[in-house]
Amino acid sequence: MMESYKEIEVSCPICQIVRNIKIPETIFSQKKFGTIKIQIPQGGVCKEHQFIVFLDTKGIVRGYEKIDLSMKIPVKEEESRRLTLNNFVHMFGTYGLLSLMHAKIFNYPAYIIREKNEETNIELINKIAERLLPEPYRGSSNINLLEKTTYDDISVKEKNSLIIDSHQNILQTPWEEKLKFEEELIFKALDIIDEEEQMIILQQKINEFIREEEYVKNLLENVKKIYEEELIEKMSRELMIPKPNHYRIVLIKDFIKQRYSPKLSQKITTKVEDFLNLL
Repeated sequence: MMESYKEIEVSCPICQIVRNIKIPETIFSQKKFGTIKIQIPQGGVCKEHQFIVFLDTKGIVRGYEKIDLSMKIPVKEEESRRLTLNNFVHMFGTYGLLSLMHAKIFNYPAYIIREKNEETNIELINKIAERLLPEPYRGSSNINLLEKTTYDDISVKEKNSLIIDSHQNILQTPWEEKLKFEEELIFKALDIIDEEEQMIILQQKINEFIREEEYVKNLLENVKKIYEEELIEKMSRELMIPKPNHYRIVLIKDFIKQRYSPKLSQKITTKVEDFLNLL
């Protein structure tokens, strides 16, 4: 049976050019997806910009998110059997790549929906993704494939899963924060031409983050609670780094929550949160 599509009017949040895009009808009948994120590549609506459109299950546009990172990268035929940074962008789009990186680093279940008879080397994808992490953090979770006949058939046991279809649509992301951390990683890596050096740059920056996270985790294991402001001061002083911003602390909390314990991550609080809890 042929799949039917719904036309959605989408406006570029940067230049306001308007264009209709087609989304499979069955996506909107799946309440499991909640708010649906659709990745709009350069040329999808306008020539210059890429962005994310947020749709509810009725197909109503609920918002947009700009993608600051612009990577329109053709993949050479001789590269098609290897998975380089360029190839990942070609396969999953910019936001798809950032989402898969985020899921892998922060230990979220991740699923790629594959069309019937479509070739996807999931073993190689996982092998490359594993290399991003230091040895002690590898092997905790894999990126998995879902065979798709229709969207009605899609079923995952974990509610906090990343789900991407093979056409680079982001059906579900279980986090709320923007992917600025991953954007920064990719920006730095793309400054390097050599593909192996790109991976080394990614590893180094992720190792820096994990060093901060491990310091915070060890600290939390020995306190009842700590205010975010105090934590920032301690991290800067004892790790000899610039003061982390609020976004960095949010990432560290999420890492600890996903990989260790939600209760442990909740020990980081703010004076405002404490005040509201007293009301």
